[in-house]
Amino acid sequence: EAAQSISSASSSASNRPPLLRRSRATAGQLAIKSFAPRMEDPKRYTMAKDTGKSQRQAILDQNRREYKREHKAATRELRLDAAFIENERRRDKEKRDSKAREQRNKNFAWLEEEQATMNQQIRMGGGLLTGGGIGAAKAKARSGTIGIKKGGKWR
Repeated sequence: EAAQSISSASSSASNRPPLLRRSRATAGQLAIKSFAPRMEDPKRYTMAKDTGKSQRQAILDQNRREYKREHKAATRELRLDAAFIENERRRDKEKRDSKAREQRNKNFAWLEEEQATMNQQIRMGGGLLTGGGIGAAKAKARSGTIGIKKGGKWR
């Protein structure tokens, strides 16, 4: 009996098609099936909020909701416009301030250069340019006429 069942199984195997790999599902097969929405007459449409109300009250509520939406949209637009205008104003102010700052720094650089030149001439013993530093105060302190630290007297 076992031999018979094996021989019958092997004979039926020749009729069977060979095993094949399955192909992957396409995006269209995986997509969720959706149906076209049912369109109704917008004049006869009533929101769930408006059911059970008189037609006059439903229209009033619809208008109130529309006004609220428009008000929010207008407020949003004004806020965006104000932010844009403020950014432009700040950019212009920064340009003006940077020009003034640049001029000021240029003037400071010139003054520092002049001061450096004067100090250099003093150090080299340049004729009309004498002084610089605290030489006069050192001389007075050495003479003893002022200051307690150097033995001077207060007069």
